[in-house]
Amino acid sequence: MTSSNLFTLTEMQQRIACIREKMESLNLGAVIACDAANVRYTTGFKGEPRSLLILPDTLILFTSFRTISWAREQTKLLEEEVELSTTSSPSKLIKKRLPTPPLKIAIDQNVSAANLVHWQKKLAPHEVEPHSIIETIRQTKSPAEISIIQQSQKINETILNAVLPQIKPDLTERGIQGLILAEMAQREEVEGCSFPPIVANGPNCWEIHHLPDQSVSRYGDLLLLDHGVFYQGYASDMTRMVCLGNSSGRMREIHQVVNLARQTAIDAARPGITNHDLDRVARNIIEASGLGKTFTHGLGHSIGLQTHDPGVNLSQNAPEIPLAPGMTLTIEPGIYLEKKFGIRVEDTIFITTDGSKNLTSQSPEIIEI
Repeated sequence: MTSSNLFTLTEMQQRIACIREKMESLNLGAVIACDAANVRYTTGFKGEPRSLLILPDTLILFTSFRTISWAREQTKLLEEEVELSTTSSPSKLIKKRLPTPPLKIAIDQNVSAANLVHWQKKLAPHEVEPHSIIETIRQTKSPAEISIIQQSQKINETILNAVLPQIKPDLTERGIQGLILAEMAQREEVEGCSFPPIVANGPNCWEIHHLPDQSVSRYGDLLLLDHGVFYQGYASDMTRMVCLGNSSGRMREIHQVVNLARQTAIDAARPGITNHDLDRVARNIIEASGLGKTFTHGLGHSIGLQTHDPGVNLSQNAPEIPLAPGMTLTIEPGIYLEKKFGIRVEDTIFITTDGSKNLTSQSPEIIEI
């Protein structure tokens, strides 16, 4: 593990300052982060074990003697701000470093019930509760982060185009998934897949997140390929449709509706529009085709240090949130015809000051091979 200093000292200091400003506004005495993405976002450290204590004037990263050299290198940019510790019991030292109780302390929003109870017992009488303080700040990406996400997507597209010539009739879904994973493994800049690649052929395409199996691809089948990579910690995510041979008129008809919904939503994405409203823009297109009931998921999600970054889901079922400049989101409408086929087309965009920009350059059309 090495530190590549992807971000400037100023940007890293601004992240910490934003967290502390939020702490003050919420009357929080401390923040504890153990989540990998939250710790990496705040300090640059991508190893484990990890526990990060954020106080108004102190920042302590707890790891082990096995990883202290990595921690030192990866946090070198913040060497004046971050104190490193290899204590075997972070909770004991954290309690000693806390000011006079009782404090309100925030911990990662996704903390498990068992870990939450652990911290509450160890730090009593301080009040420890889950909070999305760092996750909320992560929703808005800097230009440097957006550039990395765009490069992650570019690599993802290169992988797709390397796999396409290798796809032939009689290959199984698992076989095609293996081709995708092999292409990822050959690229040293790829840290790994951002999720297990989804490959669905023929009738399996109507399952939204089909688990690839031994189903064999035949001439005339439609294939749904959904995959992404991690590059410099940031995820990409893209779905494209491939046909073995010539696509049918019905396939093209359904694809045209989905593609129109995708592009209309991208055109409508801008600061101020809510996640509900943007989902509705795409949903109206599909409903107008008479197939509204077949679009059975939200329009998209936040993407960043996690494939499904916390914060914004483009769904009627999620809390309503207005979009803001710097947010990065997937746009992925779909139509799924039960036991026939399904079509989904997915791009990644970011919200600009007056609209949005598509970070995906791969053609959204059905790829006939």
